[in-house]
Amino acid sequence: MGYFADYADQIDFQQFGSEGIKGVRSCQAGGFWGVKSHFTAYEDEPALVSMPTGSGKTALMMLLAFGLSEKQVLIVTASDVLRTQTAAKFERLDGLRQAGVVDDKLETPSVATVTSRVTDEEMWDELDEDVVVTLPHNISKVYDSDQYPNSIVSPPEEKFDLVFFDEAHHIRAPSWMELLEAVDNAKRVLLTATPFRRDRQTLPGRMVYHYPLSNAMEERLYQPLSLTEVSTYRADDPDRKLAAMAATKLADIRTDYSSAKLLIRCDHIDTARDLETIYSDQDLEVEAIHSDRTSKQNAETISALREGDIDGVVAVGMLGEGVDIADLKVAVLHQPPKSFAFTLQLIGRVTRPAENSDVAATVIADPDKLREAGVDDVVKRLYHEDAGWRQLVPELVDKYIETNVAATTAGQDALRGVNEQDLQPYRSTRLYESTESDVDLISDISLDDDTIVYKLPRSDEVFLGLITEQIDKPTWGTRTPLEYREYDLHLYYYHDGTETLFEASSSDELSNRIRSQIVSDEIELYGGESLVRMLQAEVDIEYQVAGLANALGPSGSLPSYKMYLGDRVEGAVRQTDAQAFAQGHAVAEVDEEIIGISNDQGRVWSTGREGIDDFISWCQELAGKLERYEFESAAPKLGLGEISRIDEFPAEPVYGTHNPALQQLNIEIDTSEVYEEGGWQPMKESALRDINYQADEPAAVEFSYTPEETAQSLSGTYNIADNKLTGQLANCQFRIDSGDKISKLTGEVFFNRYPLYFCTGDGTLVYNGRGHKVKQELSKVPSSCFVDESKIDWSGCATWGEYSIDDDDTDGDGLIHVHAWVEDFIEGNGESEQVLFRDHSSGEIADYVQFEPSEKRISLYHCKACKKGNKSGARLEDVRDVVDQVFRSIAWIRNSRLPKRIRYRQENTGVEGFKLNEEAFDEIETKFQPNEWNFRVYIVQPGLDHDKARSSDNTNTLLLTCKEWLEAVDTELYIIGDPNDQVVEVS
Repeated sequence: MGYFADYADQIDFQQFGSEGIKGVRSCQAGGFWGVKSHFTAYEDEPALVSMPTGSGKTALMMLLAFGLSEKQVLIVTASDVLRTQTAAKFERLDGLRQAGVVDDKLETPSVATVTSRVTDEEMWDELDEDVVVTLPHNISKVYDSDQYPNSIVSPPEEKFDLVFFDEAHHIRAPSWMELLEAVDNAKRVLLTATPFRRDRQTLPGRMVYHYPLSNAMEERLYQPLSLTEVSTYRADDPDRKLAAMAATKLADIRTDYSSAKLLIRCDHIDTARDLETIYSDQDLEVEAIHSDRTSKQNAETISALREGDIDGVVAVGMLGEGVDIADLKVAVLHQPPKSFAFTLQLIGRVTRPAENSDVAATVIADPDKLREAGVDDVVKRLYHEDAGWRQLVPELVDKYIETNVAATTAGQDALRGVNEQDLQPYRSTRLYESTESDVDLISDISLDDDTIVYKLPRSDEVFLGLITEQIDKPTWGTRTPLEYREYDLHLYYYHDGTETLFEASSSDELSNRIRSQIVSDEIELYGGESLVRMLQAEVDIEYQVAGLANALGPSGSLPSYKMYLGDRVEGAVRQTDAQAFAQGHAVAEVDEEIIGISNDQGRVWSTGREGIDDFISWCQELAGKLERYEFESAAPKLGLGEISRIDEFPAEPVYGTHNPALQQLNIEIDTSEVYEEGGWQPMKESALRDINYQADEPAAVEFSYTPEETAQSLSGTYNIADNKLTGQLANCQFRIDSGDKISKLTGEVFFNRYPLYFCTGDGTLVYNGRGHKVKQELSKVPSSCFVDESKIDWSGCATWGEYSIDDDDTDGDGLIHVHAWVEDFIEGNGESEQVLFRDHSSGEIADYVQFEPSEKRISLYHCKACKKGNKSGARLEDVRDVVDQVFRSIAWIRNSRLPKRIRYRQENTGVEGFKLNEEAFDEIETKFQPNEWNFRVYIVQPGLDHDKARSSDNTNTLLLTCKEWLEAVDTELYIIGDPNDQVVEVS
């Protein structure tokens, strides 16, 4: 049994914490029981104790030695001064005797101080004292090198059963970590004034006790500390100026407290020697402690300071750690410490109250050097962790923390240590259209019990700044107890002149909830037609990114989105892009600033971060562009045409369809809210029919929609001014099977996500309340698109029968239907090895899909019959359905899944399937590379007069639009109609 086990019964541990034990501090009792309880459950894990500097950590180590050790105790500390000081205190049981914990007559422990490298087992055997105090470089193998003949030997596994690491903020250093692991058989206790480092690395071990500074202030372990700023800017000798102020302050303090002394800090030994002379010239005797002096010399200096033989010490670097003298009242920072932990040590040294004295201490420093050393960040961090720092260093806190961020959540404190002047949000904001009456930025925001909301002091009628605090779990550990504290910043600025609300938030989820409380009605994001004003400039602009959003729906060669990246990418945008793409997002250099816009998010951004006032100024600049370029609605130099929010249709809608994004999804519609006998049924059709537009009501268009051939028709009215769909169709429910999941949506949500598309007579594509007009004049459909009349003979065809002829239709005797006529046409004009697949059914790719392997050509045929009794002409009703089929088939053009889709259709849908050469399809399917094939699309409509189709404005516009869609996917359009009045009236 060792010394501490032998005499443990001399201490009544149960009394710790009671008021009857004079001199025992509550933090010492708390730390003792925290460590004791820890080792009952986690014997193999280090215990971490955080107590303010000067609160009695050495005495706590003594108490724990009596309470835990049965062998020898090892103490690892950070400096020569601390090693000497700790050994001396253990030799006398200083702190425990004064507290009355042990009797004055109790035998004291034997203590050894290790001052050289321990390089063999015998040296460890010779260290048989009760307590061994050392530095890491004496016993850590990390300090082995070629300059030493012998390697360091780690402490024997069974020699020490209790190891203390004092000033344990050093523990992440390799030498300390090596020791921590080398003594893992012993109980390990880490003691520090701060449980984290300046580099934000946490310390190993389990935090078992933390004593807040505010408690230490209440217990009068500290006294307030003042700051004396001395600007040395342009001073002939900055050190002498600081020394002169130190002499003045020390003289003032000594009028009330004659024993007051100086603690002077610098970074270099040469500077320390110069400072000895400089302070001597102020009639002050100071001596330096540094690594060039021996342990004995440093100890003698500390002793002389304690006895009052000198006026102060000059500490170089970290050697000021552990200087335990209550009379230190003036700290002079010739070079402020950059180490967070050392800052705590230094403050602790000069704020400890002297016996029977209330004399306040002071720190003397150059304010510019404090900032350079990051002391402002240290003070903010200290104050954020513990409100007691305002009591301890009120001038420092007030200097660097001008205002607190107050909580709007009931029962919560301010967000201490956070100065809104230090916040630097990204230059990124969403823009909303809103009237002043809709916006309230004054009322307090309250979210939920798990979210604390803090309001920035800068907030007023036009600006609201919030910080939210939540406890969250990592996405990969939602079922674990792991949690972290997450802060988000939310900024709102309202510009009255443009009626715009600017929103910047680091959390979309929280910003949606906040926005719902500050606006009284639904507000709409700015669209691309407004955001493009941010790209306007009086000088030339250069694009780095041009994003293009698909307006027609995805296909093999028409992605849903594509980007051009690089310098001056405006030159890379093709003319055909304008036919199928609308502007997405863009990044350009505008007026020497990088500006980005995102249409679908209503967002504008720029590079860098800036303060709150600068952010507001930036928003004001953006508002200025909204006003200055009010009539611009197209991104300059991209040639993508104009996208503009419109209140009425620019011309009569000639075609309407469901959103092309739905083409490759399985959609069902529930009509039970509309029809009593209704229910869920598939949406097999896309086209909108019976389109009714009145020129005197240009904002609205009425239509009907039939989900499948046998279904009941649904009415709908789309008002573009409100961007809203009403009627039976809007009252239905929708179910989407995307393959990964099934989603059920209301009509309102469905059509907000998948807006309807309309094509108007002037070539404008209208969707989601906006018009996309390509910047090119409409022309005639080229005559080359019409199949030569020499190949067309309708004389043997019942042109009114699409795929069958009724038995009682005597007019059709001896005639074939349109589909049969098309098959003959394909076989007669295609290559001999062609493959032909008939896919006429719901969800078809096309009525016929033709492969010509030698020519590497794929043709899609879309067929419709004309109305019996009508002569061929240019009727829209004859064209709309077939154009809708073309529109839907774009998804399969240059699509690598086309052969697999054909095979699926053959095996699962009951279609007629292969009409020619099925055997050759196997090889096509195996080797299919879509980019190796050319594509054509044929429209077959015998009731379409070739010449009249080109002269009829609406029909020509619809066909020309169809041609442009196909050109965007590098596909040719061919039309088989009536070239020479073959289709005549049939009674």
